Amino acid sequence: MGSIDWNNNTVITQLFNIFQGTVVNKGQKTVKPEDKKSPANTRMRLKIFPNLLKSRVAAEHFPGCIQVIFGCLFGHSLNQKIKLLAMQFVHHLTLYASDSKFNPIASVMLSGMVTVVGASAVDSRLRILAYGAVGKIAKRLPELMTKDMALLQTFFDAFSQETADTKLALLECLGMMSESFKDLKGPNVTLMEALIMQNIEKEEPQARMMAVQYANVVFPGNHIPSRYVLLLACGDVKEDIHAEAVKHLRSLPKEEDSSRLGAVEERTLMPAFPELVKYLMEKGNQRVKTKNKYVIGNNTLPFNPGTYGEMLMYMRMCLAYNAGVTPDLESIVTMQQQAPVITKYVQTLLKDSSGEEGPIQMYIKMIRQLVTAIGGAPVMYCLLEVVAIAPDKLASKFAQQLDWLKGFMFSAKEEMRMSAGQLFAIAVTSVVKKSKLNKIIEDLTQMLKDKNLEKQHGALLTLGYIIGRKFFLSRQTLGDLTVEDMETDAMEPADRAIVEATKRIGTCLDNSQQLIVTGTCVALGEIGRCGGVPLQDGNPRADQASAGVTKYSIVQKLLKKLNSTQEHNKIREKAAICLGHLCVGEAHFPHRRMVIEGLLDCAQPKQFDLHFTVGDALVCAAMGPCSPAARHVWTTTEEDFRARVKDHADDVSWLLDLLLQKYVTSNNPHIRQASCIWLVSVVKGCSSHTDVQGKLHEIQSAFMGLLSESDELTQDIASKGLGLVYDNCSKEQKDKLVASLVDTLMTGKRSKHEVTSETKVFEEGSLGTTPDGKNLSTYKELCSIATDLNQPDLIYKFMHLANHNALWNSRKGAAFGFSTIAAQAGEQLAPYLPKIVPRLYRYQFDPNPKIQQAMTSIWHAVVSDNKKTVDTYLKQIVQDLIKTLTSNQWRVRESSCLAVNDLLRGRQLDDVIEELPILWEICLKVRDDIKESVRIAADLACKTLSRVSVKVCDVNNGAVGERAIRGVMPCLLKNGLGSQVEEVRGISLDTIVKISRNAGALLKPHIPLIVTALLESLSGLEPQMLNYLSLRIGSNQAAQDKLDTARIAASKMSPMMETVNQCVQYVDASILPELIPRLTELIRSGVGLGTKAGCANFIMSITRQCPQDVTQYAGKLLSALLNGLSDKSTSIRRSYGMAIGHVVKIAKDSSVDKLIRKLKVWYMEKEDATARLACGVTLRAINETSPDVLKRHTALALPLVFLAMHEKKKEGSSEGDNNTTVWEEVWLDATPGTEGGIRLYLKELVDIMQTALESQSWHMKAQGAAAMSTVASKLGETLGPPHLGQVLKALLVGLGGRTWPGKEALLKSVAKVCVSCKSAITDPLNQTEDQPSIDQITNAIMKECRKENLAYKIEAVRAMGEILDCYEIDRFQEFSDILYPVLKKETKNTDDDDDRGSEFTRLNSKFKATAFDSLGLAWPAVKETQEEHRAEMWLLLSNSISTSTWKEQVAVLKSMNKFLDKLVMLQDGALLQTQSANVTTMVDQVIPPLCDCLGNIKYSTIRTEALEVTYKLIHKLTGASQLSLIQAEHQLKLGQVLDNMSNDNIPELKDKAKELRKLLPSQR
Repeated sequence: MGSIDWNNNTVITQLFNIFQGTVVNKGQKTVKPEDKKSPANTRMRLKIFPNLLKSRVAAEHFPGCIQVIFGCLFGHSLNQKIKLLAMQFVHHLTLYASDSKFNPIASVMLSGMVTVVGASAVDSRLRILAYGAVGKIAKRLPELMTKDMALLQTFFDAFSQETADTKLALLECLGMMSESFKDLKGPNVTLMEALIMQNIEKEEPQARMMAVQYANVVFPGNHIPSRYVLLLACGDVKEDIHAEAVKHLRSLPKEEDSSRLGAVEERTLMPAFPELVKYLMEKGNQRVKTKNKYVIGNNTLPFNPGTYGEMLMYMRMCLAYNAGVTPDLESIVTMQQQAPVITKYVQTLLKDSSGEEGPIQMYIKMIRQLVTAIGGAPVMYCLLEVVAIAPDKLASKFAQQLDWLKGFMFSAKEEMRMSAGQLFAIAVTSVVKKSKLNKIIEDLTQMLKDKNLEKQHGALLTLGYIIGRKFFLSRQTLGDLTVEDMETDAMEPADRAIVEATKRIGTCLDNSQQLIVTGTCVALGEIGRCGGVPLQDGNPRADQASAGVTKYSIVQKLLKKLNSTQEHNKIREKAAICLGHLCVGEAHFPHRRMVIEGLLDCAQPKQFDLHFTVGDALVCAAMGPCSPAARHVWTTTEEDFRARVKDHADDVSWLLDLLLQKYVTSNNPHIRQASCIWLVSVVKGCSSHTDVQGKLHEIQSAFMGLLSESDELTQDIASKGLGLVYDNCSKEQKDKLVASLVDTLMTGKRSKHEVTSETKVFEEGSLGTTPDGKNLSTYKELCSIATDLNQPDLIYKFMHLANHNALWNSRKGAAFGFSTIAAQAGEQLAPYLPKIVPRLYRYQFDPNPKIQQAMTSIWHAVVSDNKKTVDTYLKQIVQDLIKTLTSNQWRVRESSCLAVNDLLRGRQLDDVIEELPILWEICLKVRDDIKESVRIAADLACKTLSRVSVKVCDVNNGAVGERAIRGVMPCLLKNGLGSQVEEVRGISLDTIVKISRNAGALLKPHIPLIVTALLESLSGLEPQMLNYLSLRIGSNQAAQDKLDTARIAASKMSPMMETVNQCVQYVDASILPELIPRLTELIRSGVGLGTKAGCANFIMSITRQCPQDVTQYAGKLLSALLNGLSDKSTSIRRSYGMAIGHVVKIAKDSSVDKLIRKLKVWYMEKEDATARLACGVTLRAINETSPDVLKRHTALALPLVFLAMHEKKKEGSSEGDNNTTVWEEVWLDATPGTEGGIRLYLKELVDIMQTALESQSWHMKAQGAAAMSTVASKLGETLGPPHLGQVLKALLVGLGGRTWPGKEALLKSVAKVCVSCKSAITDPLNQTEDQPSIDQITNAIMKECRKENLAYKIEAVRAMGEILDCYEIDRFQEFSDILYPVLKKETKNTDDDDDRGSEFTRLNSKFKATAFDSLGLAWPAVKETQEEHRAEMWLLLSNSISTSTWKEQVAVLKSMNKFLDKLVMLQDGALLQTQSANVTTMVDQVIPPLCDCLGNIKYSTIRTEALEVTYKLIHKLTGASQLSLIQAEHQLKLGQVLDNMSNDNIPELKDKAKELRKLLPSQR
């Protein structure tokens, strides 16, 4: 039964009819009561429902589906399972019903679900499903929800009533409903605000989570009340609610979701800062009067700290957003970078509202409130930022609160101390008088001696910020910042307090505490950046101890810190920044070059962050006052500063020369790495500088050289540098840069470096270590290991490997460069695209993930439309891959394979059809690569090629398909199926099979090649285990045949044979001239069971497909198949025989005649049983498939069949297993019966039997004799001259000579002929010279009776007895002379188990039994002879009964029967009276042994034969009235025995015993 289509409308309609019964809808005709059908019962409904859930059509079946749902949910007598299935059906409807069907009933379904939810007694599982259904309905039809806000309120309230499992379903339901409320208007907006505000502070966390979700989803980003709800959630105790709220607040909404509450202005993704501050302030004032306030110490907060902190940060985001900046709260540093942009907006807000109720003032008030209560560095920064932006308007507020600020200056948190120190400095320098300022400086200076580290650090920072700001404000009084102003030296002299403080700060560089040292660096850097350090210049030649703290000593100490590897990286970075800043505030800093050289000397390995910091410091030091660091960091952007500052004498040119000539070309890779980072910093920081512009070519060359470094960071930085150069160079320079990059990418050329003993050739650890644990990385170390190993040539191998790595490093570096400039260099790259696209495509699949990533980035930069570009350059890519697939580098081979795998998928390949065979050939070769990863990649490529080839070789592709199959198929057959690699053969075979299914008639030209290759592969692709198994069981022919049959059956079901069978339909006269020679050659030379059987099956198929076309090739096919009949496998011989049977149907009669004669010769001459069986199988196949052909050649074939029928069967074989069964089938099918067939072909039969008897083969002689026996037995008396004479003459001739195995058959045949043809032999008319007489026959057999071979002698004696009995010839004297000596030998009675004796004993016993039997047969009816031999014969028989085995006893008793039958004395009453004494003697001799035999319980045969002898003896004596000749005692004994036999379990014996007992006198 096939599967049911549950989407069949008829089927579903019937299901609904069964489910509902008869339902009369409105507008339909009334149904008579007797025609109404009852609804299905509950059990039936439970069976139907699962099938409705499988059907999408069921969701469209209206109104049936809604009737079923409501009937099952709200009907009567319903169990829980039905309700659950009905609820599942609701979900099914919401998913699959069309809008036209679903929308009209959605409100009805929704009300039903709400009813289920509202029922308190409903099972929780049903409620869970109902909530899910409501959510899906809301998602499907959102407008349904906005009409009923009360439902939403109900669901929110349900959180306090539902169980845990149901709450989860309710949560999901509300989540799906949230999208429905996006476009609320009017009063619904207020209701929603109230709802989420109410739920955000509920006890149930699920309600709070939903409030967060609705606040985010329903309202736009500029909706303040919803943002307030999210801000409240930021302080939630549940981490997931807190995280969700923060995520929504920190991520900006999309532009399209900006506002849904009316018209919006340009920037409305976030609330307006003034409105937000005002709203939050109002809410805070309200909450502080309620129980929701938060008390910490003496401070009362309107919100908990988490909420309050997030509120302030969100206000900072809105402030930045409103100022035109994308908010970034990642760190304080990033926030400070945005401060100059915010300045203008803050100034505007202050100008518009200068009172205490202004947004900035309220913002400050809220910050101070939170900072006072709990602190917090980010919040303190927000306060610092807004005050620093407008110190003239806001700093005065803090001048009276310096003590409050000092509390934070000495905070435990470093960031807090820094922000508080800056705010303190702004407050005191903006408002405080000079005298008080000096006092503050002195106090802070004294604090530097405090033992508390935090106080020391806070004092250091604050001093630095105060002195720096003091200097900066002094410089601002000169007007706009220009270099000329800086050089006028108009700045007023520093006060003594400042000088002393600076010196004291300088001495802190010697402090052992990291915190103090870093604080000192920050303070000195700030002083130097803002106006120069107020100290003596110092002199290198002067005594530093006596000179005290000078600029030189500070520089020297900072450089020492910088270059010391013992110092913490944080100290070194702060020292570098400080050194750079020292050169900024002073136009002619005396130690500028010393600073630059010191910074350049700090190159050390793996100090990437330090190098970037040093790079920035070098820009500051080289540019001096023109550096962007000299600007007002809170109010001036770098762009504005560069636009205002004028050129000034600096050291940029000198720095560039140092970098390009000394550091970039260094032999030390760490120095080169550091110089790359520094050079990028210089180019970036001084991009518009004239010296940089003038040296762009040298800088570009330096970056190009650095691209070839082995270090990825260096390559990446160099690529960024190239991008900077490209941005600042001319069009001609851009063209040269692109050309150079392309050349490096294609060839891997790299800049040359001088190799010294310390040159690092490999990365550490890549070659392992020396025995003593040292690294192998430098040239010197490699030379040393090569010398130690006494292999100088090893160094060349190392260098070759290093060069190989360098080649790829160059390409990877070029990739970094490309990825940076490709997006901008469209015009310059265009001419190179045909060259670089193929290479780039392959590089994307490099095994090294880093190179792969680099190349992929270039690809995305160069290629805008991936598919279009690949399609455009498809041919070039394929040709490049063909070259690289066989590269001597494994990584190239692997990447090429992966590229092939990716390239061919889903593309139109018409332009590369000719390349497919080459790709196949190479990929199949690489599939056997020495490296496993390459093999895996090649396997992927081959599988993709397979899919592509199958698709393109489809018959529907027309000419393209023909071209494809013409190239692909021969390649697969030759290189795939012919491969020694199992995986290659497997993928090739699979592809060929799939192509054959789709190619249709396109296969026709390739059929000869396909068929022969696939037939040959039948054996090659067979599991080797089967060959091993066949070898193991080779001695067991039956098992071997079963295995072979199974193997052939499996090969017929294989994909190869399936494909061959598909090809058969396209075979015709145009194919055969090429196909037949290949096929016949394969039959002759093919090896393997599958191949041979496949060939036979294919021949049978084509003879059925195109018999007329194959006719002319029948002879060749028969010749080839005939050779295969000698195969050792029975199954193969059978297959070839069947094939011959099909071919002869279309072959010429002469070919068939020749075939049968060949089979006859084989049978008669070959001793091999398998060959003979093959002949039989062939004739049987001919008879089965082409009986009419066999009928035309019966006279030639059937005599052979008849002879073969008589082949001797093997001992122990069953009838079905024997070869003769095959021949018998043919004979019975081809003849009207055995006797009729013999009569029809008697002459031919006699001829072949004569030939067999004349054969040199003993087996053939015996077989011929057996056949003659059959002829004689079937024809009997009708067999006469001349055939009888021929037969007898041949048999007698065969009897002559020595005895040979199987000669017994001749004796049997002679006896059979003589017995069956008695009248013909004795007929005087037939007595001719050509027919032997009976005397000649008996003489010949008598002669054979004298032979010594016991087994043969047995058959001769038996034959002699039968002939003498049949012809009643008296030759007893001669016969007994032969047998008596043997029979009279005394032998022990071995009882009944003669099988336990030796072979000779067994044969001897058998001979005696045969002799006794034959003596009885040969007993003559001649009175004289009887008189002469009666006594001796009877005595021998009587005595032998007791001394013989049971088989011999049976023979003796049978002989006695014959003896008594022919005994003349008992037949003549008169003679009996005269011979009464002799009879009495005979009776006395036989009665005792007879009684013993009658009493033999074990063998019923003995009892039967003994009873027969007794019966004849008593009847003959009774008939002659001479029963008294049996003595009384013998009668008594005989009567007892017969009485016992009257109870025998064999009815016949029982009855006969009773009958005999009646003849004997009764006992008294």
